[in-house]
Amino acid sequence: MLAFLRRRWFLLCITVVIACGVYAGHEGSQETLSQVRQFIRPSWLTAIVLFLMSLSLNSEHLLSSIRKPGPLFLSLATNIVLLPLIAWALLPLQLTPDFQIGLIIMACVPCTLCGASVWTRRGGGNDGVSLMVTMITNGACFLTVPFWILLITSREIEFDRVQMVTKLFYAAMLPVVVGQILRLNPRIKQFADRITSRLGTVALVFVLFMVLLAAVQTGYGIQTSKVGISLAAVVVVWISCIVVHVGGFFTNLLLGKTFRFHPRDRIASAIAGSQKTLPIAVFVATDASMFGNAGIPSAVFPLLMFHTSQFFIDTILADRHREKYADVSEPEPVEAEPQPVSACEQ
Repeated sequence: MLAFLRRRWFLLCITVVIACGVYAGHEGSQETLSQVRQFIRPSWLTAIVLFLMSLSLNSEHLLSSIRKPGPLFLSLATNIVLLPLIAWALLPLQLTPDFQIGLIIMACVPCTLCGASVWTRRGGGNDGVSLMVTMITNGACFLTVPFWILLITSREIEFDRVQMVTKLFYAAMLPVVVGQILRLNPRIKQFADRITSRLGTVALVFVLFMVLLAAVQTGYGIQTSKVGISLAAVVVVWISCIVVHVGGFFTNLLLGKTFRFHPRDRIASAIAGSQKTLPIAVFVATDASMFGNAGIPSAVFPLLMFHTSQFFIDTILADRHREKYADVSEPEPVEAEPQPVSACEQ
């Protein structure tokens, strides 16, 4: 029982967090939501998580994703092109217009800012690939997100591109750079390598705070929505979210096997290619300048479904991959130095 709790503690915690967050948002007020937003700031949490991941990341792994770019390109194609196309195909099945918008928004946003690296490490994958995908997709999202939403929904979205790039630089790029600079100090490097697993656990705790914010926003969005939401609509859009994520994951994994990528590169490419970020999706769905005076609050519901489902699914898939390729999924030695155990394996 203790072994099960050690390996599945995050799934149990995220279930409780979502249930409590949705209930609090549904029963609360605008003031409640504002208080939660003041306490939980996704940009700061994202920066902290990526800093922790970068601090324990060997730069050789980051460079290897550039020297052998096949897994990186495959992951980018899956995340930017394949997932929006799958969501587009599932659009006619949705029973609520708001859920249609939510599904498309979630499929169009970039790779998750921290989850991809956390779950890649859990699966024994090459976290250099996941970090590169994170930085590239988020850096280009001010172009890719408006393009897909305009193409699919005929809604033209105007972003403050300078502001978005600035926010993404401070939240995603700068923490990675700072973490790698600190690793130049031999003592810091050795210390970080010794506590790699603990750093991953701390990162997951910060992820829970971001999920809590999304859950509260979802509950409040349901409360204020003027559109009736049926159980059938919820079931259909939730299954659609799972199909988009799993379809992208296994398509990527199959192509990785076909191209004979290393198992570490295959799982990294599949996870980073199929995961999507929540903060940018919520920003797009609720921003007044994009979708009317109040945005589309109920569209946040599919966003939370997708984000939560990918955590549950990828936890199972990452654990199975690590067990299957335990003898080949460890990082290759660099200059004969022993490599640390991947984070988040607990």
